[in-house]
Amino acid sequence: MTITSPMSIAISTSGIGSGMDSAAPLRLYYIDDSGDSRTIAAFGALGVDIVHSNDAMRHWLGFRAELAADARLLIPQSTALHSHKLVGARGRFVHRSRSSDPDLHRQHTREVILRGLHTIARIPGARVRTVYRETDNYGRDRPALYAALLQDINADLAATGHYGLLIVDGNGTEVALRRAHQRLPERERRVIGDPLFLPSHDSHLLQAADMIAYAAFQSIAKRESRSFMWDWFGSALPGADGPRAL
Repeated sequence: MTITSPMSIAISTSGIGSGMDSAAPLRLYYIDDSGDSRTIAAFGALGVDIVHSNDAMRHWLGFRAELAADARLLIPQSTALHSHKLVGARGRFVHRSRSSDPDLHRQHTREVILRGLHTIARIPGARVRTVYRETDNYGRDRPALYAALLQDINADLAATGHYGLLIVDGNGTEVALRRAHQRLPERERRVIGDPLFLPSHDSHLLQAADMIAYAAFQSIAKRESRSFMWDWFGSALPGADGPRAL
């Protein structure tokens, strides 16, 4: 698995948006979605100023080293973390632990998400934002929710004097998300270019965004089978923006 670092992303986008103020600071937003295609669409965003990108990776890689060394888990640092698999205690490496008690093992793998949220909370300057929308047409409402989130982020960047780049979990085929960027008014635009699509297994911080989105969704949906994590988002990330209906 090839992991893309925040710094390499920033370097690869140099020259985008030639009209931007070269002295303005840059913020990277890592974005992933969650939800239920029949009832709720949700997005989670992790904003990291480029000056803090090395700190963000240091914290996350420290967390991954802890998971690899934890005899209850033994999850290699190279293994992508997906919240729905952790909650279900599914996946090739999730079953490598030395625990002989399935229920206890399931508890430990689920708590990886909570540990990840606490790690995000320790990232200097991290900006966590989550939004959701009730839906009866997921194909229509998910892109509309992304467009609303994009407007929010653009306004936040303008308020803080930043420019921003959005890194989104995906393979680049979601034309509707590109169109949302292209519809931003040029005069007020702070978001650089189209979304940069990456598969989450190639980005540690997209995996962090996955945990944000999943935990936020569970705090809204209140599914009985996930009652153990209803308060995880709020308790671990008390300074987050959301979950907010848009």
